[in-house]
Amino acid sequence: MNFEQLKTLSSSRYLSLSDDQIEQFKTYASLLKEWNEKINLTTIVEEEEVIEKHFYDCLLLAKDFDFAWKSIADMGTGAGFPGLVLAIAFPSAKVTLIDATAKKFKFLQDVIDHLQIKNVILKCGRVEDMKKERESFEVVTCRGFSALPTIVEVGSPLTKINGTLIAMKSVKASEEMSSASNAITKMGLKLSFNQKCELPSGEKRNNIFFKKVEHTQRRYPRPWAEIISKPL
Repeated sequence: MNFEQLKTLSSSRYLSLSDDQIEQFKTYASLLKEWNEKINLTTIVEEEEVIEKHFYDCLLLAKDFDFAWKSIADMGTGAGFPGLVLAIAFPSAKVTLIDATAKKFKFLQDVIDHLQIKNVILKCGRVEDMKKERESFEVVTCRGFSALPTIVEVGSPLTKINGTLIAMKSVKASEEMSSASNAITKMGLKLSFNQKCELPSGEKRNNIFFKKVEHTQRRYPRPWAEIISKPL
């Protein structure tokens, strides 16, 4: 996929990307490849794959959801997927990128500086320790962060009532949904819909959208060691 195809596919379906936004994505891709030689950000660095498997993949979320003017938290953002991609596509949104690895934020800050993005906040730390931000985001996203029961336990406490938690998954989404049923109930979530998509290369995606319908009990999330050793 090239950048013209990214613009055409997105614009013809659900999202109108300006020429300036496409230029921002070009710079993002270039910096990703440059920085990946210094620190391990992704195994996907060739431009055509970055466009399809990072940018287009993340933008698919906008096919069924409007991120404009939303407060968004992206857990385990890594190289900025999907959070930074959404920040570029929706400049009216306020996006907080969360990751526990400080060196990744040097890359993200470099991208933000180059693109002169004003709607992104960087938050270095563990998601489960974010007590001040409890139930303060309209949307919480994650891609490749962890298994679904863990995503639900650490993501739901950050999500506002009537807000949306989005877990980006692939072909094993149905299996993970089964294993996460108890956690979903305990965290006050309700399944909104499962967005099933396919990339031009044929790779399948299942993005799971939850609605926060009840306040999460104060005892959640538990310490990380307990979350991992005793999933809900």
